Amino acid sequence: MRQGRSMSFRKTVLSLAVLGLGLAVPAASAQTARSGLDAASASAIVAGCQAWSGEHNVPMTVAVFDQSANLQALLRMDGAIPVSLNVAQLKGRTAAGVGESTANLAAQAIEEPAIYQVPGMSVLQGGVPIFTADGVLLGGVGASGGSGADDEACAMAGVEAAGLAYNRGGAE
Repeated sequence: MRQGRSMSFRKTVLSLAVLGLGLAVPAASAQTARSGLDAASASAIVAGCQAWSGEHNVPMTVAVFDQSANLQALLRMDGAIPVSLNVAQLKGRTAAGVGESTANLAAQAIEEPAIYQVPGMSVLQGGVPIFTADGVLLGGVGASGGSGADDEACAMAGVEAAGLAYNRGGAE
């Protein structure tokens, strides 16, 4: 009798294990592959920002983030002010996470002051999103070290140098 119970128990455990394995195997996915910001594009953005910085003699820090707001590339150029390291990252992470420029968010904050209260969000000019030519959000880049206008121009130049766009409709 005891051996029968033991055998029955083993069969039950094995059946549950097989059932569990079957449930753990993912079914065919309906999601299509998403494009993502690759290391080569992130490096091209940084290089484009470096070129802009050299032409305008404004040392910058540049932070590039992927569409999940994970840091992809970071460079603090010689002579960039120390605080620019943190500010560039806040700008880039914000642009990547929201899919809008930080300058646009600043304009929206006038009507919606609660935007200023969102932790980790920057409304300082100089963060721009990164899009493919057909409008897929790839991430964001933040630049810091000059005026707000300089920071934004640098970030835009980096995105354009990589052959990407900083708005859904393509670069302007």
